[in-house]
Amino acid sequence: MCEAKVYVAKNGDEERIMEDVVLVQPEGDAYLLVNLLGEQKLVKGRIAKLDFLRHTVHLEPLPEADAAE
Repeated sequence: MCEAKVYVAKNGDEERIMEDVVLVQPEGDAYLLVNLLGEQKLVKGRIAKLDFLRHTVHLEPLPEADAAE
């Protein structure tokens, strides 16, 4: 199987926010994450890195200028 772990950058660190993710779908300025059990989470940000070898998705917050618009 090829599930992924999703991390979000916070204060210089990365926090794992979801495991066993099978779908990452763009929704405006956010991404809908769906795991193997069908649990869903909507996370604002943008993709910083996709690591296919480690099965990870790394998100980062939107820049302040984009968030104010």
